[in-house]
Amino acid sequence: MRILPILRVIWLIPYMWIKGLLNKNKDLATNYALCHKNSKRLLRYMGYKLNIRGLENVENDGVLFVCNHQGTIDPLLICAALKKPLSFISKKENEKLPLMGRWAQNIKTIHFDRETREGNVYMLRESLRYLKNKQNLLLFPEGTRSKGDKMNDFKEKSLQIALMSKVTIVPVSISGAYCLDRKDVNIKDLYITFDKAIKYEEYKNMSAEELGEHVHKIIENNIISLEA
Repeated sequence: MRILPILRVIWLIPYMWIKGLLNKNKDLATNYALCHKNSKRLLRYMGYKLNIRGLENVENDGVLFVCNHQGTIDPLLICAALKKPLSFISKKENEKLPLMGRWAQNIKTIHFDRETREGNVYMLRESLRYLKNKQNLLLFPEGTRSKGDKMNDFKEKSLQIALMSKVTIVPVSISGAYCLDRKDVNIKDLYITFDKAIKYEEYKNMSAEELGEHVHKIIENNIISLEA
């Protein structure tokens, strides 16, 4: 992991920790607005420039955002780019992270134990409830960081949520977000692309596997190769 970008923002951590603790009982919109502001701030102070494409494709609420998973700062890119409040679906271990875990709880992240049937049932039930209530959700179907431009395969039936909830899907492609995780690359320009929304009518006849392959290909085609 690269240390210099972290050192540039370490002075902000006590403030963000205290603010996150004080805000724990506030509503999603309030907490997400602050998360959006601080994400942009952190990226700027760390020395990264975020290039955003396709925001015009994000119109409605109750959307399932499906994104590739490159590195530690993926959530920063997403929250910095998107003003609309959204919650993440994340593994339970992330709930215990000192700073990120607190803020993840503040924006109503669904933390679940992906190794157990009960955990996966809980995640599915909560995801359907969120989407039914017009709350935006973001899913990383790869399940683990790729730490590069090449994507991992999606987890089996990871897009079953979309088929069950019949919601609009917005594919999201991030590029360069492994910049903090690897010492062999020196990337300053980061990219996030929101692709054209996919309505339920367009995918209702697909299986979960077919839908996953379709969305995987869309995201893969939008990733900008920065590993040189």
